[in-house]
Amino acid sequence: MSKFFIKTFGCKLNQFDSEKIREGLTLSGFFETDNVLEADIIVINSCGVTNKAEKEAFYTLRNIIRKNPEAKKYFIGCFVKPEDYENTEFLKGKDKFNIPELKSLPFFPSNQQKHARPLIYIQNGCDLRCAYCIVPKFRGKSVSVEIDKVLEQIGFFLKHGKKEVVLTGIHLGLWGHDFTPKKTILDLLIEVEKRFEGRVKIRISSLDSNEIDDYLIDFFANSSIIQPHFHIPLQSGSDKILRLMRRRYTVKQFEQTVSKIKEKVKDVCIGADVIVGFPNETDKDFEDTYKFIECIPLDYLHVFPFSPRVGTEAYNMENQVKEEVKKERVKALRELSDNKKEKFAKSFLGKIREGIAIYPDLILTDNYIQVQVKEKLIPSKEYKVKLKETLSPTKVRGEVV
Repeated sequence: MSKFFIKTFGCKLNQFDSEKIREGLTLSGFFETDNVLEADIIVINSCGVTNKAEKEAFYTLRNIIRKNPEAKKYFIGCFVKPEDYENTEFLKGKDKFNIPELKSLPFFPSNQQKHARPLIYIQNGCDLRCAYCIVPKFRGKSVSVEIDKVLEQIGFFLKHGKKEVVLTGIHLGLWGHDFTPKKTILDLLIEVEKRFEGRVKIRISSLDSNEIDDYLIDFFANSSIIQPHFHIPLQSGSDKILRLMRRRYTVKQFEQTVSKIKEKVKDVCIGADVIVGFPNETDKDFEDTYKFIECIPLDYLHVFPFSPRVGTEAYNMENQVKEEVKKERVKALRELSDNKKEKFAKSFLGKIREGIAIYPDLILTDNYIQVQVKEKLIPSKEYKVKLKETLSPTKVRGEVV
């Protein structure tokens, strides 16, 4: 009996790709194992978005080689260049699925056993050239999934008892731009709502602020299927740094978008990505970022220290920020994020929210609050939960009603 082992790093689309490979290898006659020592085939799906992430994936590979040198190993996905390891094949970017033992590969994985909320693949690649980002070199230009294929995925998981799905891609806001005639993410969402209104909830993983116009906000506000939770990358609260990053929006435009969403979408939670310590970010630039985030209605942050990435414009920029300064700035923003997240959660104490069980004791509400309960839950099932008290900045105690 031949067995395989998969280790995945990075984004939701990497997770989706690994699920495809998992199902494909199973259909090809292999059995999955959680014990790397038992595996005949080992797949490491790498993330190359930062040098640190790629180093971690290579460290895992070397560790696995020591433990199981005889197994056939595939190091796949996003990485800059292969290294010379025995019994190891490197499959970069779009070649990641060219595993010889993979005799069958589904368009989408039907058995996403590790996801209470299945990932729906709608787009891959990116046409932008942000100064810090290497992803377009790995993933290529933006390619959209046709509407009927998106509807097919959602319909499948709905039939199998899933109540919420997550739209997944590298840059969702570019969906439909490669079609003739051109379409937008709003066109897709309208079709999804027509087909599945009242039967499934849709969570959107991320959209840039300049891609969210008044028509899209009005749709969010009136939709019966879109969860009131949006993640909108900010990266910096300094227009100077945004220009150096080659981002396509200004601080003012970002603030206007977030404020409109808060005004029109009831009980909405809004999060943002922030990169600190980008080259040329002065104390004043960071102070501007901190004060900007402090004042606008964001509810949480994902904060990352800038990591110089070989192959990007930012790698060779002058005035790199010292690591100790980055750490201080990360700490400050993460503390601000905790305060905002806790304040948001407290505003719903005593209230009842709908949500999806993501673990046997944890519900994720429609507006992205994690609620710990004593009752034993069925993952993927919908529940109503009353929020009782905060346990931490990111978690609330509640009870099923």
